[in-house]
Amino acid sequence: MALSGRADIAFAVLLFVIILAIVGAIAFINSPQQIAQKWANALVRRDEATLKKLVVAKDQERVSGFIGFTKFLPDMSAQLAGIDDQQGQKVAKVTINFSQVALGNFNMKLSGSAQLPFVLVRERFIFWRVDLEKSEPLIREETRKAVLEAVKKNPALQSLLQLLPQR
Repeated sequence: MALSGRADIAFAVLLFVIILAIVGAIAFINSPQQIAQKWANALVRRDEATLKKLVVAKDQERVSGFIGFTKFLPDMSAQLAGIDDQQGQKVAKVTINFSQVALGNFNMKLSGSAQLPFVLVRERFIFWRVDLEKSEPLIREETRKAVLEAVKKNPALQSLLQLLPQR
């Protein structure tokens, strides 16, 4: 009987370790860093199906529109720059680099980069997802800054802007 009791304890400990390992693996795969890196990779590939899996359910329909902006940057690359805590929420910073901008059939050499913020929210205790609705105002502001900075670095565009009426 003593051996059976020890076997039961060993089995319970083994079962506990297996469950703990599974929960740990799920938590790692769904960590903010992993989700943000998957987001950056899928964004560069313009992989709508993967992006839809990475956003909160309410933002599923926003993904198509969001991918639309990437068509303006045909040679875009992206890299996760880090994750910050901002005002009680996790914000992934994804650096987007580009060297040309496409407007229809017109391609313009315009190098630049932007560090786009994506708000991450927790779902069901250990799952993290991108919240596009919360991210959009932050992204608009960072995109505006990046475009202005890229224009400042391009003398031809500076000359063109001087010809436009000032508001």
